[in-house]
Amino acid sequence: MTAPDDAPEMPTAHSWHLPRLFAAWAVAAVIGVLVTVFFSGDERFAWLAFAIGLSTLVTFGLQLGTAQREGFITRLAFSVAGSVLVIAVIDVIGLLLS
Repeated sequence: MTAPDDAPEMPTAHSWHLPRLFAAWAVAAVIGVLVTVFFSGDERFAWLAFAIGLSTLVTFGLQLGTAQREGFITRLAFSVAGSVLVIAVIDVIGLLLS
């Protein structure tokens, strides 16, 4: 049984651009650690919001740099969600250690 010509192609493993996802999460981790180390109290929450915004911009730039339309929204959403999760975990660990 063959697929019809108008059937959508299945995304390949390269469409996820895993190194770019990991790079975005690494940037989020570095920013999260810097905010957790250098800021405390109410000031830290404002800087965490800035960290999430900055990591979102970095993620957008990295995913836009792939120049691949297929799966862009999915890659972007997965990358931003991962960045937010990384920053949240680092903040919780920082709160537990302080």
